Parts: sequence; structure tokens; C-alpha cells
Amino acid sequence: MKSKSYRILLVIVALLISITAVGCQGSSESATSTENGGLRTPVPQPDELAGSIKFSTYSTEGYDASAFNFIGDFNQQYPGVEISEDSAISYEEYFATLDQRVEDGTIGDVFLVDSDRLATYVEKGYVLDITPYLDGLIEYTSGSYSKLVPEELFFGAAYQSALYQDKMYMIPTEYENKAVWVNLDLLQEAGLTVPEDKWTWDDLLSYAEALKKIGCKNPISMDYADFSIWGSFAMSQGMDILMEGATPEDKVLNLTDAKVAQGLEYLVDSFIRTGYVAEKTPDQITPEELSEYGMVVLSHADLSKWEKKLAEEGFEWEFAHLPRFEGKDGATNVRIGVKTLGLAVRVRDLSQEEEENAQAMRDEICAQLALYAMVHEAATHLSGLSGVRVPALISVNHARFWRDYPVSGKNTSVFSLFSEYDYAANLSVYMSLDAAKEIDAAMGKALKDCASAGAGTHVDAYLQTIQDLANTKW
Repeated sequence: MKSKSYRILLVIVALLISITAVGCQGSSESATSTENGGLRTPVPQPDELAGSIKFSTYSTEGYDASAFNFIGDFNQQYPGVEISEDSAISYEEYFATLDQRVEDGTIGDVFLVDSDRLATYVEKGYVLDITPYLDGLIEYTSGSYSKLVPEELFFGAAYQSALYQDKMYMIPTEYENKAVWVNLDLLQEAGLTVPEDKWTWDDLLSYAEALKKIGCKNPISMDYADFSIWGSFAMSQGMDILMEGATPEDKVLNLTDAKVAQGLEYLVDSFIRTGYVAEKTPDQITPEELSEYGMVVLSHADLSKWEKKLAEEGFEWEFAHLPRFEGKDGATNVRIGVKTLGLAVRVRDLSQEEEENAQAMRDEICAQLALYAMVHEAATHLSGLSGVRVPALISVNHARFWRDYPVSGKNTSVFSLFSEYDYAANLSVYMSLDAAKEIDAAMGKALKDCASAGAGTHVDAYLQTIQDLANTKW
């Protein structure tokens, strides 16, 4: 018995020594391991990538180091990748020449695109589907790591704008919703004050009426033919572009719903027919003409061409958020259309002489560079510190630095104030590109024709035709 007990004791001691040795070994590797449910697992490491690619974006005035700093951040994680920077032209020139550069292949391997063009580029096969690269996406910082989930990191409307046919083709970087620029000099002359946070479209209408009475020829400027505007009115009564519960595959448009027609009728009757809306849209207004406008429904990007004029303090002005809609039951509805800019990967087929894995490596490098815009520090650098860009990443958007553009102290928070109520202001998010084009082309003309036809003509007479044409194209 004694001998047997002694052998058992030796086995127990041996086991304890073995366990202790394993524990000590785990402690020595703590820099490369992490606790996970009581078990130690290896810390994942970034893939080793090597190759040369080009990165294209626009540049703001002055020394814009945003692209340079973004590339530098990426190279700290992937030092084997050589990236040439193509960012010498302005915002206006970049997007004026983008289609041609994408078509002729002179655009970068990773480039900035806007959500208006995204579906067209997908249909033409110009941009890579990034969806396969999203699984297991990880941010590495100072030896630690965390999983990145796009739908959690970006504003909802920005994330939706990056999709086409439920696949992701760009990583959002800039958030372009609508707000209202107000001319305080003209408002004061009309006896008006800065609109309160809870103002409505009825309030904006009364402002326009008061401005008209003092001789203001342009009480309001807004591009009502843009889905970011007319879509707000179409959904103002709580309805949507698709039938409730429908998916894009169902192809069930909701344009002919009585509530959709009611919202669009409000736009026609109260704003277009009255003449309160100026002929020139925000993108057509020159800096010299700006003082003649009472209120402008604009996006943050519109400010770049007015920046110097607004900084001169030739007249007082301020921002107000987009008004809300007030229903007959007293309920309010905030609808703000959002367009988004983001990074996409240009599809390029390598020559037949090159190995197949070279193509896979090139796509991997490009996808990882685009995906790097989801890392907080990199997204901060990519946004620049001038404030010209409104960050699409929620964590960066909450920072202060971008809010001092174009003049410090102005209420620029209106450009992301009601993000939970925003919608993707691009119809191709909801339907096929051909159907979206059909509606885009027809709706602006229908609204204008309806207004010109007189009070006896109602917008719902046009909606069935538009819906039928769109469904035919879908």
C-alpha cells in the first residue's frame, strides 16, 4: 500500500511540474497572446504584403498632408507595400475628370469615388467587390487587436451608400448630408432670427414668405430634382421608396402610395409653385451672388467654392439643420438624404505572363489599403485637419477638428446632427441602376412640369408612369 501510494504521489508531482512549466511558457509569450474565455490564443498578426500600387484622391487648398499621412500609417503595418500618391488636383477638378480617368485606366489602384457614381462603376466592372475581404477584419494597435465591423463603425446612411446589390464596393470616408445655410443680414431685415433646432418645413416656408416681402428675389435655393431633397418629401409621411417589408428583390416600388404623393404635392404646392425656390441650385451660385440668397439647402462640399467669400465677413451668416416634417397628428419626421465619398479598388487584369497569385496579391494589397480607412487613427489623418471633409467614421466624426470649416464658431455640427434619421440619397442603393436612372431622369422633370401646369394638376398623375417605367427597367 505504501509503495502504491508513493507511486501515485510521484505521478501527481510530475503533473504539477508539467502544468507549471506550461504556465511559465505561456507567461513568457504574453506579448503575443491574449486571454479568451480562460484559454490562451495566439494574437493574430498582419499578413505580409509586398508590391507597388497608386493611391488617388483630391487635395484641399494649401498643404494637404491627409493622403501622405494615411499612406504613412498603412506602411507602418505593411512596410513591404510601396504606394505612389496621386493627390495634386482640387475637389472640383478631381470629380470633373474622374469618369475619364477611371475609363482610361489612369486613376489609381485605390481611389476616391462618390456614391452617385458607384453603381455605374460596378455595372461597368470598374471596381472590385470588397465584401470577401471583410471577414475577420482586424485593427492592430500597439500589440493589441480588435475586430472591425463596417456596419457598426460608420453612420447607417454612409454604410448603405457603400453597397450595391448587397455587396460592398467602397469604404466610406466622407459624409455628405444636407443642411441649411442662412443669410443673417437678410433674415434680420425681414425681422427673423436664426431658426431653432426644432424648426419645420412650414417654418422654412414662412421664412421664405417673409424674405419675399422685403424684396428678396431668391428666398430659397435647393436642388429639388435631387433624390436627397425630393426623397425627403416623399418619405415625409412615414412611407418609404419600397413597400414596407419589401426587399430590392421584390421590386415593389412605393411611389404611387397616397402618402408619398402627399409629401411630393407639398413640395410642389408650397415651394416650387410659389416661386420661393430660386432657379439656380447651390452648385450654380457664385460667391459674388451669395449675399442675394436668403437660405440655401446645401451639402458640406458646396462650401469649398464659397470659402473665401464666407471668411471675408462681408455679411453675417449661419448654419441650421434640415427642417423636420410635422404631420397632422402632431408627430414629426426628420428625413435627411446623405451622399458619401469613399475608397474603391480599380479592377485591373494583370498580363498573362504574370502568375495568378500576383493578381491575388495585388487585389489583397489594394483591398487592405481601402479597408485601412476603418482604423480610427488612419481615418483621422485621411480626413485631414483642415475641416474641409466631414468624416464618415462615427468615432472620428465626434472629434472637434472638422467643425471649424469654413469659419470657426459656426454651427457645422448640423452636417451630422441627425444621423440616425438619415437615408442613403442614392436610388441605386434600393434598386437596380437602370431603374434608379429612370426615376432620377423623370422625377425632377415631373415636379417642374406639374408646378408649371397650374394648381389643377397633381403630382400623383405623373407617379404611376414613373413607377411603371422604373419597374420595367428593374
